[in-house]
Amino acid sequence: PLLLSAVLSASSSMLPTSCWHWLLGPTRGSAVGSGAKKAASNKKAGPLALLGAAALLLRRGSTGMSSTNVASVLVRNGKAAELGLTKSELLKNYAGAYTTARTVDRRSVFEFSMHCTRLYDTATAVWTRQLEEAGSDVAAAKICACARTFLSTQGAAGLKPLLRQEISTALESFGNLDELSEYQVTVFFTVDTVGSHTPEERGFDVYTYVQPMPPTAAMVDVQAHRADRDNPTIKDMQWIRAREGLEVLQKEAGVNEVLMFDKDGKVTEGLQTNFFAVAADGALLTAPDDLILAGTVRKVVLEAAAKEGIAVRLESPNIRDLEQWESCFICSTSRLVKPISCVEVPELKAKKSFPIAN
Repeated sequence: PLLLSAVLSASSSMLPTSCWHWLLGPTRGSAVGSGAKKAASNKKAGPLALLGAAALLLRRGSTGMSSTNVASVLVRNGKAAELGLTKSELLKNYAGAYTTARTVDRRSVFEFSMHCTRLYDTATAVWTRQLEEAGSDVAAAKICACARTFLSTQGAAGLKPLLRQEISTALESFGNLDELSEYQVTVFFTVDTVGSHTPEERGFDVYTYVQPMPPTAAMVDVQAHRADRDNPTIKDMQWIRAREGLEVLQKEAGVNEVLMFDKDGKVTEGLQTNFFAVAADGALLTAPDDLILAGTVRKVVLEAAAKEGIAVRLESPNIRDLEQWESCFICSTSRLVKPISCVEVPELKAKKSFPIAN
C-alpha cells in the first residue's frame, strides 16, 4: 500500500511498508521501497495539498451537531433522516446512480471530483433509460426529464456544492469524529422516491450514507468465476441486483472478493474492486478502462506506477495464466490496495497461493 503513500501519507489509513516488497519483488522492492518510505515520512503537507481532487468538508475544530457518536448516518436532501432503511435496502430497492468514497483526515473526500463525474455520468445514463421506458406514463417522464435537465445544466462540476453540503451534514451528525477512523461515504441519486420532500427545482432525491470504514485483513483470499457485466463503466443499481448470485458464492467460499473473467479467460474486475496481476516480467496488468468501472484507487495506483517507472499494460490478465503471475492485488475505496494471498478458480479446478508479505 505504500504504492499510495505519495497521496495518502497524511492519512491515518497508511498501510505496511512490506507492500513495496510484495508488489515489486525482491529484486526491485528495496530500492523503490526506500524512496517510498522517504516520501511517506514527509508530512509537511496537509491532506488537501496531497489530494488535489479532494474537497474540504469540515472546518477544523468543528464538533458537529451532537456529542453522541453513532454507528452510521443517513442523510436525505441535506437533512439527517430516520427512514428505517439500511444502505443495502436503499441500493437494492430503488433505481439510480451511486458512488462510494472515503474520507481523508475526516475532513476531505478522496478524489472528490472523480466521484462527482461518476454520479453525473451514471445518473444521466440511468435517467435517459428511464425516460425512454416511461412511454405513456407522463408523470414518470416528467420527473426523469426534470432530473436530467438539472444534471445537464449543472454539469459534473456543478454537483460539488450539493455533495459537499450532503456529506458535511452526514459527518457532522456523527458528533465527535473518531480521530483513529476514516469514514465510508455512499451517495445515491434516485427519482424513485420523489415526493413533497424533494427539492422541486432538482427533481431527484440525494441520499448520503456514512459509516466508519470497515476493517479488512492485510492480505485477502479471492475466487474467480465466469461472469459478464453489462454497462461496466457506469455504477447503477442494476449491477447491485445482477451480482447477487456471485455474492452468494463469495459468502459460501468465505473469500474477500470474487473476480470475474470472460469466455476467453480474461479477468476484468472484482464485484467491488479493480484487479491487477504482476506478470513474470514485472509489469502490472489490468483491464482497460472500457471494460471496467475504473475506480479512484486504481487511478492512484496507475499514477504511482508511472511516477516510479513501473511498467503497466492495460490488458486483462488471463486467468489461465494464473501460475505465471508473480503476485496480484485488488484495490477499492474501502480496501485501498490489498495483496491477494490465494486465488481459487473452481471452474478450472485451479488454485494458487502467494507468499505472505513480510
